[in-house]
Amino acid sequence: MTVSTILSELELESPLVGTTVTAHIKGTGPDGFTCAVYDAGSGRAWSALLLHADTYDLPEGTPPPPLAPGDTLIALVTGIAEGEREGAERLLLSVTSPELVARILSGFVDEILTGKVVIKNVARVAGTKAKVAVAPTTLGVDARGACIGRGASRIKGAERLLNRAFGREKLEIIEYSSDRATYLRNAMSPVSVTEVLVERDDAVVAVEEHQLSGGIGAGGLNAQLAGQLTGLYVQVVKAGTDLRKAMDRLKADQAAVAASASADEV
Repeated sequence: MTVSTILSELELESPLVGTTVTAHIKGTGPDGFTCAVYDAGSGRAWSALLLHADTYDLPEGTPPPPLAPGDTLIALVTGIAEGEREGAERLLLSVTSPELVARILSGFVDEILTGKVVIKNVARVAGTKAKVAVAPTTLGVDARGACIGRGASRIKGAERLLNRAFGREKLEIIEYSSDRATYLRNAMSPVSVTEVLVERDDAVVAVEEHQLSGGIGAGGLNAQLAGQLTGLYVQVVKAGTDLRKAMDRLKADQAAVAASASADEV
């Protein structure tokens, strides 16, 4: 299969690229799932392909959820590929893209559609958890509260749509801050952080001992997503730890790994 860029030779792209669609699974093949997507505006039926790599993003050892002809799911259109017949085109789909979370959540939050709230970033392990950082553009607007909704109605609605056909992915709404330490504290939710030290792209975060496992998360997931969201490499330590010494050890370990990698290349 030859995949083209999103832009055609005329530098035009399908109006569906970058949008969310309902994909109807028709069959499976060596590349992935063949699907049909119906354009609500024109009524046109598009052939589409959901690659295996863009279908699952699961922890190691976790079996993929079953998908079969007749299932439907919500996907993001990421580009155009050559179709099975000469001259034909088909859409490329993804259900693992962080942008899919942003698109789905926007559909449930009026304040995002009107520009009163903006999504600053999304960190995601598809099928497991996503953290969404939001900020208000209008004074007095509670961006986080707007995205969660009364009785968590908005975030639950977004989760149901995101997990259609398969998945149990949970969404967390994080309050964005231009202060990196504050932003990281928020991103570590639901764990309470006692201290933070940030230097360049590294951070050491201290949490109470009883919250240590939650701060790191299963397989390091919570710290990993917090780091993705803030652009920091995050190390979680027990409250009371000397953060300066912990940061120095972290940098020393990184230097040792870099030196070892350089030696291997020689």
